[in-house]
Amino acid sequence: MRKYVTIGITLLIGSCVDPYRPPEVSAPNTYLVVDGFLNATGASTIRLSRTQNLSESKKPAIETKATVKVEGEKSGSQTFVDQGDGTYTLAAGGVQVGQKYCLSIKTAAGRSYASDYVTVKQTPKIDNVSWQAQNQGVQFYVTTHDPTNNTKYYRWEYEETWEFYSAYYSSVDYLNKQFVSRAENINHCWRTEKSTGIFVASSVKLTEDVINQFPLVFVSNSSSNRLKTRYSLLVRQSALTAEAFEYWQNLRKNTESLGSIFDPQPFQVVGNLYSVTDPDEPVVGYLSGYSVEEQRLFVSPTQLPSTWRIPSGYESCVPDTVLLAPPPPDLSAAEMAGAGWVPIEGYLSPQGILIAYLMGSPTCIDCRTAGVNVKPGFW
Repeated sequence: MRKYVTIGITLLIGSCVDPYRPPEVSAPNTYLVVDGFLNATGASTIRLSRTQNLSESKKPAIETKATVKVEGEKSGSQTFVDQGDGTYTLAAGGVQVGQKYCLSIKTAAGRSYASDYVTVKQTPKIDNVSWQAQNQGVQFYVTTHDPTNNTKYYRWEYEETWEFYSAYYSSVDYLNKQFVSRAENINHCWRTEKSTGIFVASSVKLTEDVINQFPLVFVSNSSSNRLKTRYSLLVRQSALTAEAFEYWQNLRKNTESLGSIFDPQPFQVVGNLYSVTDPDEPVVGYLSGYSVEEQRLFVSPTQLPSTWRIPSGYESCVPDTVLLAPPPPDLSAAEMAGAGWVPIEGYLSPQGILIAYLMGSPTCIDCRTAGVNVKPGFW
């Protein structure tokens, strides 16, 4: 039996909103959260975790050592591989478009859960991911259509990747209490962030199954360094059933009314997963099946208005010259390096003797504090 479930997800509620505290906010039990989908394009991934009370600040507990299976209406069952971190994967090719499947879960504690049967949908291709420079930044759009008029309901997720440089190039490292030449470039990095919002749209009220320039993400030209060097946006599109669309639409309305998807808040939600062991036990999540379509684009500074002054993110960084043997009570360059400061380059006296190092904090010098220094394969 399906139930409306009141779930408490930890958030900071604004002072103008009276906090709503249903019984589950301080419930002694935690409920299973099922996050993932059946992927007809690649590997399927299911993540299992547990809800937590509003008063808890730690990360939600993951559900490990469970047995996760998918069963086809016209085929046998397949078991997901336990990755050991609450993630369970099924190799590509495990599910097929047009077929019906259900998910079954048995936890290490012996409790059983299942989903309704879901039909794996074919997702139409993305027609175009476009962008437009506006006064405060760049607005990105996605356009798609289904010539068969069978999709009607769409969802998008995205990944942003951008290239950036730290404030200073460091040619010196401090290893084993000695200053040596740096072998690794820590000035040039890339950062990737995944979307956290819910982006859905429907063409059900239109004469054609077309979504034209859906506004997906806005990138500021003043509050971020995303557009400073080079920026890439990867958009993933999926087709939803009417029921899945309603689930995500309702969740979007609830989360956006008070904050982001990760802001704590209470809401009512009904999914297609349930407890076999205890029909009264809530289960959080919605299982869908679909193929995935992707499209990536790049934006370089030369494509943007020349009047823009995009910040580097390192405007407040000022290095300091630290002597090798300073008078007391000043710390030496070795002591500063031992405390975590990063050497940039050495300073020589007029006689050619090394006497000091230009140094700075890791957040200003080491770009790995904000990204990775390995260039992505698609770059």
